Amino acid sequence: MYEVLKKIDKIVEAYESGEWQSVEKLTRLLRGLTTANYKLSKFNIEYHSIHNSVMFNHGGSVASGKIKADQEVPELRMLRKIMEATDNVIWSIRSEISIIKREN
Repeated sequence: MYEVLKKIDKIVEAYESGEWQSVEKLTRLLRGLTTANYKLSKFNIEYHSIHNSVMFNHGGSVASGKIKADQEVPELRMLRKIMEATDNVIWSIRSEISIIKREN
């Protein structure tokens, strides 16, 4: 999972720096980012399953089970937040590509 996160960081930094300067490079960044986001979704499913297991096996109320699961599986929330942020960058790159294509 951490290798995928490093890849996302590298792509976002390249996009933010403006080093791309062409539709082809932007498309490459977009492809890398969407692929990494897909890989993160597989980890998200895995951690969601663990989270549900902790909630289900907890002997108390549903609310206390959720609190316990949130504490024991913090990766689930982290992945959700990173995937949301990645999705925002994906949309930004798509918009950038569309603008460039319209101008040409």
